[in-house]
Amino acid sequence: MDWFIIARCDTCDEERIFEVESDLPPYELGDLIEECSCGGKFVVDEIREME
Repeated sequence: MDWFIIARCDTCDEERIFEVESDLPPYELGDLIEECSCGGKFVVDEIREME
């Protein structure tokens, strides 16, 4: 299965979409998944299963 992970920076509010292949959802809402160029962290805001 493929998942769209929509994450937003907790500092500058930049939004980023990650495409991940996994049998189960790879993250949970609120997980910190990557650093932003501003120094903040991207927080999982939404998880969508691709069909």
